[in-house]
Amino acid sequence: MSAKCRNAALALFFALVAVPALAEEAPVRRTDNPWIILRAFLVSYPDRIQGVDFDAATKEWFLVINDERLYWAGGRLLRKEDLPKADSWRPYVDYLYPRDVPDPSSFSQETIASLNNQVLTERRKNAPAYNLAFYDALYDGATRVKIESHIVRFDYLGKRVSVHESLVEPLKRVEAKLREGAKTDAETATFLAAIGSIEGYNWREIADSPARSNHSWGIAVDILPKNWGKKNIYWNWISYWNDKWMLIPLDRRWMPPKAVVETFEGEGFIWGGKWLLWDNMHFEYRPELLELRDWGYTGRSTDAP
Repeated sequence: MSAKCRNAALALFFALVAVPALAEEAPVRRTDNPWIILRAFLVSYPDRIQGVDFDAATKEWFLVINDERLYWAGGRLLRKEDLPKADSWRPYVDYLYPRDVPDPSSFSQETIASLNNQVLTERRKNAPAYNLAFYDALYDGATRVKIESHIVRFDYLGKRVSVHESLVEPLKRVEAKLREGAKTDAETATFLAAIGSIEGYNWREIADSPARSNHSWGIAVDILPKNWGKKNIYWNWISYWNDKWMLIPLDRRWMPPKAVVETFEGEGFIWGGKWLLWDNMHFEYRPELLELRDWGYTGRSTDAP
């Protein structure tokens, strides 16, 4: 696949990033407990989020990031002036990261129908975008010039990769653990030896939308093998000619070993292979989703501490 086609496919994926929230159970509200989600953000980014409090005037929870207030607004994290049009945006935490890879053999007909290509295309047309205030503040990345002042290029797993400076240390810890694990685990050793390329920072804006992929902040890496042995690695590449891509068995998908995935998760990176719109090469830094998962958060009001 050409670089142009791949970028188009990735643009579609990031426009549909909310779809992993689809579940086998009845929908639940992801944002009905602001305190626990804001607490997950606070724990995940202690060096940048200075606190969480309640504003009696607006009747909104807010977090303080780099001396700026961002209000809860149903999970959208907005500047005060944007509160009147809060419904224009989607919440940041609009899906919950699972412990296991969703197994298509257990999918209901409802889930299968929700992943139909036409349904996904329609959802893309109608889905609201994220308000970018939180990520722009978190990574000082409101413009391409600003974000690139924080992008660092370094050697990683035998390749050169560019990422946000805040990710260098967690990625180095991942590499150290993987190389140590490879001494005794053959699957990890094989995975490391088979890496063909690693892609990190890539400023990408989605046409006619304020949305940006997480690669645009330098907080995601795609690790591609030299050869994935006729298996499938990314849902959108196969969906062009296979309408039943969502039913492809797990053993027909290329996947990093479980030990590799768990090592990345241990340093705050989620893996795209656990999304219903699976992207098995993709790791991105979302420690708040891992905190919520480990706290047993389900999105219901009964999760209140």
